[in-house]
Amino acid sequence: MINSNEQALAAGAEAQQQFLTDKVNIFLFDLKNEATEHGFKSGESWNLQMVTDDEILDLKRTHNLVVSMRFKPYVLLQAYQQVKNGIQQSVSKDETDLSVNDLIREGKQHIAAYPTRIPRK
Repeated sequence: MINSNEQALAAGAEAQQQFLTDKVNIFLFDLKNEATEHGFKSGESWNLQMVTDDEILDLKRTHNLVVSMRFKPYVLLQAYQQVKNGIQQSVSKDETDLSVNDLIREGKQHIAAYPTRIPRK
């Protein structure tokens, strides 16, 4: 028999997973809308990165279009992998080898996507 504490933990984990899935779906929806609005052609894609606060500012200065979302480090890698899967890009070995401690140490807090084209001049 499962005690109420275990049920509460399971329910909390399920709710957290659903919240993450919802945020990832919103991010993917935003990418699709931006691609449509900016006339992506067949074969064009997104560059996707996990970035720091400073790096997101640099990306916004150098690219006309940046879609980003902030995540807690303990879910950032999972969200990143789900987004990559959603846009049909593979996750590199270096990315799968990252740990939460690596992300915290490096200050990574955002998923940022920008088109492979249209750098700002």
